[in-house]
Amino acid sequence: MKTSSGLTISNATVWVTGASSGIGKALVHQLAQANNFIIISGRNEASLSALAASAQGNIVALPFDVADASSHAMVKARLGALTDHIDIAILSAGTCEYDDGPTLDENMYKRVMDTNFFGAVNTVRLALPFLQSATKNKVRRPKIVAVSSMACMAAFPRAEAYGASKAALEYFIQSLAVDLKSQKIDVAIVRPGFVDTPLTRKNDFDMPWLMAPEEAANRILRNLKKNKLFIHFPWPMAMLLGVAKLFPSLWLHYIAPKLTKKEAF
Repeated sequence: MKTSSGLTISNATVWVTGASSGIGKALVHQLAQANNFIIISGRNEASLSALAASAQGNIVALPFDVADASSHAMVKARLGALTDHIDIAILSAGTCEYDDGPTLDENMYKRVMDTNFFGAVNTVRLALPFLQSATKNKVRRPKIVAVSSMACMAAFPRAEAYGASKAALEYFIQSLAVDLKSQKIDVAIVRPGFVDTPLTRKNDFDMPWLMAPEEAANRILRNLKKNKLFIHFPWPMAMLLGVAKLFPSLWLHYIAPKLTKKEAF
């Protein structure tokens, strides 16, 4: 990534959750090349330590589970010891489980919601005082960046839990955009398509326009620099699902039922 192009974030304090793999990890590598101070979080302490050692930059590992409320007092104290402000909080922690049947297994739905929705709420609650502090610097407007999914744009088979969790995340972030406007804190919602990550490698269906996490991170950072509110990629998939939103009956009754295992667009 060419940091001299002005299309990346630099000289910022950034907190990235879900940093141990996938898009989060790729974001850390690219942010580290642009002279940012990065706090990286995830559940896998060994992976975070390895990332901090391998990426050339000012990186500190802060391992914790976003869904585990018992650790949040420790996280808040550790954040306070590391920095007095956060310019960008990137909510990249996420999980995916499919509902075959559907079985409507309460425990599975709770696991997905605890990470994808409540984990985001927990992270924002922890980050908010530090984002508010960043407004005093007047160098840049602080920002909350939520990694959502194009699954919010149309219903997919077996994605009841995952899609619902991402839809809840998006409503939460959009409402925050309204309530935090007066505090001069911005938000951005990232809707990637299929990205080659440990989660998507478990999928048992075709994934059109599959993208490397490095390319996904590149697109996210370029668009954050442009202050985009919604960041969609790849564009062919965004256009297809945009049509699905315009014609939901066509999607629900004729197209989506065909997207079962081993089948895709």
